[in-house]
Order: sequence, then structure tokens, then C-alpha cells
Amino acid sequence: MIRQIMQKTTRKQSGFSLIEISIVLVIVGLLLGGMMMPLSTQMEKSRRNDTRAMIDQAFEAIYGYALMNGRLPCPDTSGNGMENRSGGNCTSVNGGLPWASLATANADAWGQTFSYRVTNAYADTVDGTGCGSATSGVSFSLCSNGDIQVLDARGGGQVASNVPAIIFSRGKNWTRAPSNDEAENTDNDAIFVSKNYSSAAGSEFDDLIVWMVPGILSNRMVNAGRLP
Repeated sequence: MIRQIMQKTTRKQSGFSLIEISIVLVIVGLLLGGMMMPLSTQMEKSRRNDTRAMIDQAFEAIYGYALMNGRLPCPDTSGNGMENRSGGNCTSVNGGLPWASLATANADAWGQTFSYRVTNAYADTVDGTGCGSATSGVSFSLCSNGDIQVLDARGGGQVASNVPAIIFSRGKNWTRAPSNDEAENTDNDAIFVSKNYSSAAGSEFDDLIVWMVPGILSNRMVNAGRLP
């Protein structure tokens, strides 16, 4: 009799143990599922930070290029990482970052080549384009203006104007159809959109836009004695 009671108790305890294990597994699954979104968000943030750092390094290389050559590099239009020019002008003001000419990283954190646009007056071989006085061997002068504009949305408010050059990454979702604001960055004109990251359906935006500040370029050229 006692043995039968002990067997029933053991079976009952074993049953409760299985239920408890099941509950624990469900809780663990829920916890892991809840952690996936923050983890992916952290990875995305890390890649965006890495990409921004690479763009900043590319601009440092461009500043150095300007000091040595008296002009900004032209975009890469052939896909080999070298700048392309024809007759003293850029083959196109839009293209890829000429990473081989600059000896910088050839792709962003998602493995895609950076896009690059330059104002031709800053990259041509005509001295002091757009100004009354010119400095020999320098494509631009202190009074030169870039033709690139940066807005906070397509058709939105102005963030920056008279920009000489811009570098951008299309981010993680470069393969999907661009949102309305992202489309402004790929239509090969001189207007770009820079805004906060968004993953909201229909208004996604993960482009990283970084532009050259004219005053920084002028200051470096003056300090190096390339401009008066």
C-alpha cells in the first residue's frame, strides 16, 4: 500500500516537473525573442557609426588631395575606384567615391560602395572658377560656391547650401525600392536629403549623408598657403 502511494506521488511529481520545465522554456523563449530587436538595433547602430567614421576618413583624404592637387577629386564613373575626368572636367559630377585615388575604404559597413558628388567648379582644371581673381594651380577661390543643397526632407527645409562635395551611403536596405526621401539622393541632381534614421513602413530612411563644409576646406587651404 505504501509502495503504491509512493509510486503515485513520484508520477505526480514527475508530471509537475515536466510542466515546470515547459513553463521555463516558454519564458526563456519569450525573453530571447524580446532581446532580438535590441540586439539588431545595436548592430545597426554600430554599423552606422562605423560607416560614418569611414566617410569622415574619406573626407580627410579629400582635404589632403585638395592641398596636393589644388582641386577636389572627380567621382569614379567606371567602377574601378579611380577618379574619371575628360578635358579638364569631371566625366560626371555624380558617381562612386574614388577610393583607390584617395587610398580609403572602398565600401561601407554593408559592403556597398560609397556614392560621391562634387561641384565641378571645385574639381576642374580652370584656376579660380567663379571668382574675379584666381590662384594659380587652384580650381576654386575663397568666393567660390558649391552647387549642392541638403534638405531635411524631399521638398523640405534647407539644412546646408553651397556645398562643394558630398559622400553618402545607402545603408543596410540599399536593395529595396527607396522611400520618397531616399529617392532624392539617387536621382543624380544636386539636391540631397539628410534626416534621422527611420524604419517605419512607407517612410524608411537609412541613408547616411555627410557633406564637406566650405569653411573647413577654405581654412585648410589658407593655412597651407594654397589660397591667399
